[in-house]
Amino acid sequence: MTDTPMTPDRLEQIQNRNLDEVTAGPWLVADGSDGRPVVYVETLRDGRAGARVLLSADGATEADVQFIASARQSVPELLAEVNRLQAQVAELEADRSRLVAVELLAEEARDKCNHSVDTDLLLDALGLEN
Repeated sequence: MTDTPMTPDRLEQIQNRNLDEVTAGPWLVADGSDGRPVVYVETLRDGRAGARVLLSADGATEADVQFIASARQSVPELLAEVNRLQAQVAELEADRSRLVAVELLAEEARDKCNHSVDTDLLLDALGLEN
């Protein structure tokens, strides 16, 4: 992992991947016929249950295959959480900007009135929450 923030372009690139073209989940893991772990999906054809192998790789560990299988569900969930958090950050930044503006108004009012101004009253008068 990296501590470098993801660029908006990189996030957009990930979000623009067409998950509709990716095999629907859930993706499951089992030992294949040769004993290697495989990623597969359950199928139903002509009323008969079956499985379709999506991935079988030489050298892949059980942990590798579990990670790959979980990505089908985890990536969309993580993208939704990123979007939710970005919206929350934008809202908090807007709230902070409004609060800074109120603080500047209170300071200006104090300077003009030569006494303190109750910031809570000012917020209330402006219809803003404290």
